[in-house]
Amino acid sequence: MQNQATVSRRGFITGTTLGVASLGLNWPGLLTAGERGLFPEAAEVPAAPIRLNRNESPYGLAATSIQAIQNAIISQSPRYPFEEPAKLAEALADRNGVSKDHVLLGCGSIEILKMATETFCSATRSAVVAEPTFEAVVSYCPLAHATPVKIDLTKEYQHDLPKMLAAAKQSGGLIFFCNPSNPAGTYIGKRETEEFVRQVPAGVTLLVDEAYFEYIDRPDYESCVRYVREGLPIIVSRTFSKVYGMAGLRVGYAIGHPDLIKQMSHHRLANNPNQLATTAALAALKDETHVHRIRRRNQEVRESLFQDLHRMELKFIPSETNFVMVDLGRPAGPVIKALEQRQVLVGRLFPSMPNHMRVTLGTPDEMKVFVREFKGVMKA
Repeated sequence: MQNQATVSRRGFITGTTLGVASLGLNWPGLLTAGERGLFPEAAEVPAAPIRLNRNESPYGLAATSIQAIQNAIISQSPRYPFEEPAKLAEALADRNGVSKDHVLLGCGSIEILKMATETFCSATRSAVVAEPTFEAVVSYCPLAHATPVKIDLTKEYQHDLPKMLAAAKQSGGLIFFCNPSNPAGTYIGKRETEEFVRQVPAGVTLLVDEAYFEYIDRPDYESCVRYVREGLPIIVSRTFSKVYGMAGLRVGYAIGHPDLIKQMSHHRLANNPNQLATTAALAALKDETHVHRIRRRNQEVRESLFQDLHRMELKFIPSETNFVMVDLGRPAGPVIKALEQRQVLVGRLFPSMPNHMRVTLGTPDEMKVFVREFKGVMKA
């Protein structure tokens, strides 16, 4: 399969326009005639390999963000990022009903997780995490000479909150709570979350990863920013890498109690995010229609995959995110490898869930290719 919509590095830098097609967006079958005016269609044949492995958005940036980057390339690229990140922090504070000293920017949310681990963990203060979960906090524990305490998910593939609290009471410095969760894709409702939050032991910081909260549309889900406003010792981590389509630009942020934010800032890498990333993020915050479109399309593609999996008589974890964990009923490693050989990349293996395979939701055309190749692998 050939990618019919490629762009050279020289063409990207010297071109006077950052067209949507040049960024590899693929919208076949999804756009109305009016929307095609905003998002010109790329090639209808998906590029090889098909990348369904990193929970990225296949739809890319909003048109407003692309225009903002185009305008900023010449004027902002020579300048160090000081004023623009400050404007982004102010915009995020205003949107979330907090003051600017509640907000800390990072190079993706992964820097936020790194700062939190270094700040609140030590040789005597462990990081309590779910197993499995996004591995960043665990991977950063050695930097703080800390030990991660892993608590298995429940049989419903949710965080086991009582056990996490019990572990935190022993020697916890940080609880890492991913809601909605990665890789399971499940969520904890607001009633259980409130009970959990209000029982966090004194001296323990709760780090809530809400990387996927824009995707969830459930009446019983609530962001933990509410508890930050109440003054509780909580850090909420978010990112522009998912629904906003900025994984390659690296913009993340934390919303937390000012005292905690100040402590974390000592571990921050200076002069980030970069100018173009900040400009794109600021523009994205002004274009909620893009988020609504992506959320709707994600739901449609997710439901279609659910139906395909039902027809294949495969179990899966009902997801609220832009990925799905599929129970293959056999070791997932060989299946992941076989799909790679067929030019379809899916998520890495999670050792504590050896029979499950994580699949990021791509465009409808990409998912058609995935289902076709997946069926071929499973029949082989």
